[in-house]
Amino acid sequence: MTFNILKIIDKDHYRENLNEYTRKAFIKLPVMDKPKILDVGCGTGVPTLELAHISDGEILALDIDQEALNCLDEKIRAIGFVDQVKTVNSSLFDMDFPSGSFDLIWAEGSLFEIGFEEALRDWRHLIRDHGFMVLHIPHQDHQARISSIKASGYRLLDFFLVHHSIWWSYFYQPYEEHVKNLIGKYQENKEVLKVLKIEEAEIEMFKKNPEDNSSIFYIIQKV
Repeated sequence: MTFNILKIIDKDHYRENLNEYTRKAFIKLPVMDKPKILDVGCGTGVPTLELAHISDGEILALDIDQEALNCLDEKIRAIGFVDQVKTVNSSLFDMDFPSGSFDLIWAEGSLFEIGFEEALRDWRHLIRDHGFMVLHIPHQDHQARISSIKASGYRLLDFFLVHHSIWWSYFYQPYEEHVKNLIGKYQENKEVLKVLKIEEAEIEMFKKNPEDNSSIFYIIQKV
């Protein structure tokens, strides 16, 4: 998706409605002084910027989509977080950072690329001793994940569900109205309309099986 289309669609405005759950997860962590945070699969950075507001930490926001990072970089400059938040264009399969580089790894919505157990295994060395991960992922296979956390050398500090009804009322319902309005507005713009139809299909998939779309935050510590 191009930078201009990202700005037209402005999906972030609606995703920000869920920032209270990013905050809820963060405050379940022990207090850290200016933590070094890696945000994996940050996209256009809605949780990234919320973390910058609440953590007073140094954040490295990583994503493979440069257009999304361009959008995030613009927001970073506008808010004045240039010294606090940096972006890096990289795959989550190719995170070549020294061991122990981060106090906290944060990942919302990116684990479908690598898998839960694989993330626990492959990212562990990037966290300092007794450092933390916060992982936000669809709710399926919850009990298996609880077992994987312990088996992979972590301690589960807490977890909580973001129910599908919250996803609907906070995000998809208002976003659906927005997408419908944009489809009417951009009937003559085939490039924008193509993207809007994809967004519309995502909303319809949610409505077809809403119970499949709850999600869980896991707050864990390396031991």
